[in-house]
Amino acid sequence: MIRILNRFDIKTHPEEMAEIYRLRKRVFHDNLKWDVQIKDGQEIDQFDEANPIYVTSISPTSGKLRGALRLLPTLGPNMLADTFPQLMAGERPIRSAAVWESSRFCIEPDLLQDRASNQVTIAAAELMCGVGELSIASGISHIVTVTDIFLERMFRRMGCPGERIGKPLRIGKVVAVAVGWEVTDAMLNQMKSVASIPQTVLETPLNVEEARRAA
Repeated sequence: MIRILNRFDIKTHPEEMAEIYRLRKRVFHDNLKWDVQIKDGQEIDQFDEANPIYVTSISPTSGKLRGALRLLPTLGPNMLADTFPQLMAGERPIRSAAVWESSRFCIEPDLLQDRASNQVTIAAAELMCGVGELSIASGISHIVTVTDIFLERMFRRMGCPGERIGKPLRIGKVVAVAVGWEVTDAMLNQMKSVASIPQTVLETPLNVEEARRAA
């Protein structure tokens, strides 16, 4: 199940928001050893102040957070244009109302250690399908992201291969690459077929404008 949150939920759902930031700390700081900002056990950066949408995968049995990612419009601050422009291969920054950026894609590390569970695949597929459903409902034509080459391979296996915007570059400890996807019904259906997801994944159907609005 996909639940959508925004920055206003820090007041109405503080524990759910805090768990997203704690998950990011466990994944990016503790496990991957990225140079990220940590405060009070949470990973939060300047892009969390830009009114993003948080897409979260919630277990329907335990109610626990399985994974999360962040969506931002490319018309405003975003990581590809403002932090990693070198991955654009000399092209001008992408600034379009029809193109949004996905960032901070992460899966609960405890799920990765449970080799007998399919929760990792389900969580990852749900996140991507959630982005697809939200995008199609909002008239978003493309999603771009900065990712590492290992996640890029996972996206391919999930039925959303995307296209590289530039060549991979080593940034710190990571070989990073900018990838873009054209969001279509065919791509969404392919992802759902691969993951055996027969129905909508969004807990509440909505578009990005509704998702960013204060409750």
